[in-house]
Amino acid sequence: MIRRARRLTLESGTTARLPAPVALIVLVLAHAVCALPLAAQSSPQIPLVTGLTIVSALHYPEGDRENIVTVSDASSAGARYSWRFEHKNGTAGSSLPERGEFHRFVRASDLAGAPRIDQIFMSSGPEESPGFTAFSISTAVYKRLLTDKQTPFSITDIEGGGLGSSLGALGNVFQSRITVRGTLTLASPKAEATPMLVNGQRVSLQTLHYTGHFAFQEQKETVDFWVVADSTHPLILKVVTGSDVLQTIRIDLPTKDATVERELATSCRAELPGIYFAFNSAALDPASEPALAEVSKLLAKHADWTFAIEGHTDNIGGDASNQTLSTHRAESVRDALTARYHIAPARLRSAGFGATRPREPNTTIEGRARNRRVELVRPCAK
Repeated sequence: MIRRARRLTLESGTTARLPAPVALIVLVLAHAVCALPLAAQSSPQIPLVTGLTIVSALHYPEGDRENIVTVSDASSAGARYSWRFEHKNGTAGSSLPERGEFHRFVRASDLAGAPRIDQIFMSSGPEESPGFTAFSISTAVYKRLLTDKQTPFSITDIEGGGLGSSLGALGNVFQSRITVRGTLTLASPKAEATPMLVNGQRVSLQTLHYTGHFAFQEQKETVDFWVVADSTHPLILKVVTGSDVLQTIRIDLPTKDATVERELATSCRAELPGIYFAFNSAALDPASEPALAEVSKLLAKHADWTFAIEGHTDNIGGDASNQTLSTHRAESVRDALTARYHIAPARLRSAGFGATRPREPNTTIEGRARNRRVELVRPCAK
């Protein structure tokens, strides 16, 4: 159900399994550093809004492959999600990328009450899967787990893949779906702190830990889930099966935030949230456009400002490849601002620093995510 896929090739008519749900949507800004009893929880409601972008990662020897999920539309009828990834093997600048984009509409009634998750995404199939959620457990399931400590739960998979098949494994249109049934159990009555980047800032989100026991024919598997401790929108942030960990690492909110402008004005340096790249590539994801537009507005507002755009990476891979990748990523941001937003080239320069300036240790998925970043630096910075 949750396993690694080293190579992905997407063609028309294929299907993809989103690792029991990848993704997750969060707007909880509590800076908790220890587990708290549920009775003490005061996590704010998590809004499901158009433009919310969520990034999850799965670790491979060659790096952390990131999946980008964007809420393309949210209304009283439900939520429409777009899941995109681009995977480039080898060193930066080499080989052809493998990419995919899938869409799913989840009805409001299913967000409220569905006891199942459909993790199969089809490029040529229907976008709706009535009776299922896609990136969360439903409100009803969440509340039942609080009161009864366990509840029946099901996950849709691909027949022939079986429990324990490759994460993100692809099939074709002739493969049929199966429903893997089991039970979700509340593993701990206390909420846990899960590290996250929200608009580029490191925070801890309060989550509940559930253990799922699933079976199909003779196969059995245990899956651990960490879900936002909020009954209004209990989104899955982390999934663990054996040694495999799928973890949400970055969330950017579609709200205007003066943090970047304030930090540039005071300390002359700021991390730029909302910039996304393909795996092991300098190709900007389309979800980066709102962040680029905000930078262009900032430069228009402060006509005397100039920036150095700095690219930084984690330490996966060699020093030379990381240096090249960080340099190309900084150049991609600069080129996008000059070409698409008509910023004078003289106001921007770019530089890459590879893994030489980490913010956090590179020993965890969240630490490496913190280190993969783009920063804006004014000449006044120390």
